[in-house]
Amino acid sequence: MTLDERIIEFIGDNIIARSRTLKIGFGIIVTVTSLVVALWGIDLDEIRASFQRANYVSLPAFLAVLFLFYWLKAVRWKLLLYPLRQFRTREVAGPMMIGFMGNNVLPMRLGELARVLVLGREFNLSKTAVLSSVVLERVFDTATILVFFGGSLLLVELPASYAIASLYLGGLTAIAFLFFAVYVVWTERFVAVAEWVLDRLRILPTTLRASLTGMLESGAEGLASLRDAKLVSWIVITSALQWFLMGVQVYAALWSFGIHLPLRASFVVMGVVAFGVAVPSVPGFFGVIQLCFWVSLSFFGAEKVDVLGASVYFHLAQYIPVTLVGLYYLGRLGLRVGDITTEAESESGYRSAKVSPGASKAID
Repeated sequence: MTLDERIIEFIGDNIIARSRTLKIGFGIIVTVTSLVVALWGIDLDEIRASFQRANYVSLPAFLAVLFLFYWLKAVRWKLLLYPLRQFRTREVAGPMMIGFMGNNVLPMRLGELARVLVLGREFNLSKTAVLSSVVLERVFDTATILVFFGGSLLLVELPASYAIASLYLGGLTAIAFLFFAVYVVWTERFVAVAEWVLDRLRILPTTLRASLTGMLESGAEGLASLRDAKLVSWIVITSALQWFLMGVQVYAALWSFGIHLPLRASFVVMGVVAFGVAVPSVPGFFGVIQLCFWVSLSFFGAEKVDVLGASVYFHLAQYIPVTLVGLYYLGRLGLRVGDITTEAESESGYRSAKVSPGASKAID
């Protein structure tokens, strides 16, 4: 290794080592800022009165829809994993719920890696291939949310600046899907070009470049479901049903706090929340969800205090049962939150500054 390469390696290692602190710090800033904006102009008496007026009769129906939402998620993940192994829904449900519980309590969305690690270890599967199914899951989620969100926005009058921003977002999303399609259809050529670009730019450490290209190659195995038209059809159907149910949950939360708006308003909220939680924040997305509700519903003339109450109701009615179910499955496997945190952090690269060449194969 030349001196220049060693210098680049040293810089890259330090960037990886410090990235966790920087991202967590940024997440705290985002959360605090979101909470301040969401609570601005509201006093405690107004909040208390809003919760006292609320109608909680919707809670049993909300929880039933929440169960169906995650059951459909498990069914879809089973379909995405079909090229690797023919799972039963209950076999993937446990690791999946551990992952969503992890997103509620662990920083940096480590829950996504946690479910990959748990499933990979339980069934002796390539973790990179399992991870690719999670990435593919996010692609279908994004596409479905955009359809509901975009279709609802067509029926809502927006300020010109927001309409332009929506167009830019749609364009960037289309470009991202184009790159993904190229990767799926022409995997070998895509990986070759990616390797060439990474080698020429030399902006990443050698070990990290090897890991990225290794993940691209191994990940193609988990994307094989896209080449099966029948599987894709069922994946699309389950994706659409899931996010329709999520819109229904938003609608139920708004109704409970006396905000009576058409269902399309719920899909607008759902879209804003989905993209809002993609921004780094504290585990559980506290503050961010509340701000997203207000940003969405301010166009509909809803009272801010009732919007805050609906957002808290929606948030906690999901957060508490999902976290408890995930902890239940974690206990059944004889694991603790600390165990999956350590392993997920290790796999995510936070501790990979000294990883040896060929680490991407060692992961599997």
